[in-house]
Amino acid sequence: MTYDEIAATVKDVLAKQLSMAAAGINLESRLVEDLGVDSFGSVEVAFELEEKFNLKIPDAALYEAKTVKNIVDYIASQKEGK
Repeated sequence: MTYDEIAATVKDVLAKQLSMAAAGINLESRLVEDLGVDSFGSVEVAFELEEKFNLKIPDAALYEAKTVKNIVDYIASQKEGK
């Protein structure tokens, strides 16, 4: 899976969870400030991403992610090792 494919999937998951258009989400979008992701929302997003990418996202990685790019970078780094 390419970086762009991972990014597209992450955006789709965020769009679905936040009930917004994926086109309104970019890599620089800040999760809390721009997208309004709260702590409950971040857990829901993480659960969905774990299922989509067949990996475990530790809580620490979730709390450290500030932008969509942070999430995509994390998933890409985990997929490279497999």
